[in-house]
Amino acid sequence: MLHGLALVLLLLCVVSAEAQTRVRTLRVGGTETSWRRGGGGTDPLVLGGTLFSPKLDTTNTPDDAVDFANRPGWISPLSFDEQINVAARVLEEAGSIRSPNSVEEKKVVRAQLAEAVNGNHDIAFERKPTQVVPLNPQGIWVILDFGIPIGVHRVRFYPRNTVVETPRTPFHNDFLRAYELFINPTQTSAQRSPDILVARDTANESPIVDIDVPQQYTRLVKLKSLTQVPWEIDEFEVYASGFLERATYLSDLIDLGDRATLGPVRWREVAIGRDIRSTASVRLRTGTDDTPLIFEERILDSVGVWLGETQIVDQTTWVGLNRRQRGVIVDDEENWSPWKAAESGALITAPGQRRYLQFQVDIEGELFDSRQINWVEFDYLQPPLGDTLRAEVFPRRVPAEKRATFRYAVLLRAAGPIRGYDRLEIDANALVEDLREMTIDGEPAAFDIEYVRRDGFAITFEPIRRDSTVLEFTFDIPVFRFGTTFSARAYHTPSGDVPQRLEAGEAADFGPGDFAELSDLSVVIPREQVGQLIGEILVDNQIFTPNGDLVNDDFEVFFNLLQLTKPTPVTMEIYDLSGRR
Repeated sequence: MLHGLALVLLLLCVVSAEAQTRVRTLRVGGTETSWRRGGGGTDPLVLGGTLFSPKLDTTNTPDDAVDFANRPGWISPLSFDEQINVAARVLEEAGSIRSPNSVEEKKVVRAQLAEAVNGNHDIAFERKPTQVVPLNPQGIWVILDFGIPIGVHRVRFYPRNTVVETPRTPFHNDFLRAYELFINPTQTSAQRSPDILVARDTANESPIVDIDVPQQYTRLVKLKSLTQVPWEIDEFEVYASGFLERATYLSDLIDLGDRATLGPVRWREVAIGRDIRSTASVRLRTGTDDTPLIFEERILDSVGVWLGETQIVDQTTWVGLNRRQRGVIVDDEENWSPWKAAESGALITAPGQRRYLQFQVDIEGELFDSRQINWVEFDYLQPPLGDTLRAEVFPRRVPAEKRATFRYAVLLRAAGPIRGYDRLEIDANALVEDLREMTIDGEPAAFDIEYVRRDGFAITFEPIRRDSTVLEFTFDIPVFRFGTTFSARAYHTPSGDVPQRLEAGEAADFGPGDFAELSDLSVVIPREQVGQLIGEILVDNQIFTPNGDLVNDDFEVFFNLLQLTKPTPVTMEIYDLSGRR
């Protein structure tokens, strides 16, 4: 029996070890994990309105601007079939339809306007004077606001009993006999965005007005009556094609279940049309709780007057408050990081050892040039390598070009179970020399050099798992650029290729001249060398006579380039003693 129990315990230990080292992958999109599910977490909140009159919406697709059906498993900005009337979009949250100078009962006007774009042919927007309501049909505006620009190419409007027969409302002769049609890509502004006149007809004889619009992004479609003859509009139709100019997809608030080390984020995208005309970007943020917003309640006195005091409440409580009690909604900057731009295949720059995360996909393009995203994914490890891996380098000010000696320190902090780390990759901008003097908590430690390259180096050592352990080592390297940063990543080798980024900060006390508030991974050069592009120049031969006699026909020149952050071409010109090039 004891042997059986020991075998079970051994198997449980093996299973536990395998689960701990296993790299997990979270993917949203593609064929297996639908974009529509948002990642299977808490529905995201989209904050709208104004600071003092906020509005909340729960959606993965603000403005309903994302197309899920164009290509199964992919997302892109919403695209339109040129044969489909899209006028009803003005009835959605971001849109509107109004007649600002119709002075009669506003509820009646709003109801009739809504009926003029919803496909109902029984009710029309009417401008027909009666003895009870002496309406003026001339100069009346009808303004359709889609909230966001769409690729409008055609507009059509007509009275009842024309396109669709409605014998009970035989008003086919009550058509608009004189009008102007305008469009605007944004909100009307006489200085910045004046309306564009598309059509003007002062002697219209056709009940059905059908106007081709030069295709362009349009937010406002504006019709103005120029006639005193009574008229009505059964339906105001707008036709569009192409993609929306921009679209945003917002993932759920994804709960990983516990703290985790997040690996590089990756996504798959393809361009539609001209590649140069569109972009796709991904941003991420991480948090320690399941809501990135703070809700405030205004505290009112006994007669309902707000005296300036507020208190924090949860979302459910805030929604139940009346408008006078509702305070502002702001980002929770204590428990959630700011949005951080991501690069496919690279580590995220948001704090990575947190339980919750959210990502956002933004696509921008033109009418027929856009992007499609197939999936967004990242690997993660639980438990994390550490809750914090903080690092610094010293000294932090050295002369350019000359070989300098640096001490590097890494502090591991753990607030719970962790994996630890046994490998470091450190970025540099020159070949490092003489890696030496590694210590762990002040005791000499063995290490191996995995590689040394011009862009950095890697070292391995015994696993470090204990909270507050400090790893230190020394190396020599010349600095060629102001603000050179020795950024680094830590690995737990048995857990695979999921690194944890080292955060700059105080990790050790290097003695005199090391001030905690200045702890960093960046190194600066003296002020007098800042802005200098060419450093030391060496020529192997002072005499150069390229005349083909094999004597002094060639020479070599060596020089240092400073301040460069990427490969840059260099041109060298040679002059003779008379100044000829």
